[in-house]
Amino acid sequence: QIESLDKSLEDLLTRVDEFVGMLDMIRSDSSQVVNESIPQIYTKATEMRQIYRKIDKLEAFVKMIGNSVAGLEERVVKAETDLGAFPSTFKKILHTISIPSFLNKSSSSRQQQTLYEPPVLFKTEDYFPCLNEAPY
Repeated sequence: QIESLDKSLEDLLTRVDEFVGMLDMIRSDSSQVVNESIPQIYTKATEMRQIYRKIDKLEAFVKMIGNSVAGLEERVVKAETDLGAFPSTFKKILHTISIPSFLNKSSSSRQQQTLYEPPVLFKTEDYFPCLNEAPY
């Protein structure tokens, strides 16, 4: 019985030594995380905040461009409805046929009513100043 108890105690001591070794390894890993990894994570998080700000600015720019394009599309649709959007072959045919004078008057008065006003466009250089610089 003593031999079996001695063997059990020795096995238990081996397990305790293994457990203490694992605790030491966990402590060293924890101190490495606290001393090295957390500062690195903080630095990367700070860098990511700058990237997030750039992404937000880019999203706002894309939205502004989308609104500008939508406005231009509306103007094109309005111009097409006001002036008529005929294919070029129909326009040629209509120009070759003599149009009665009362139709000519209505079309010329309609053209005078709709004066072209150029749209206000954005300048890419205002948003991306690096485009003004010469390439490498």
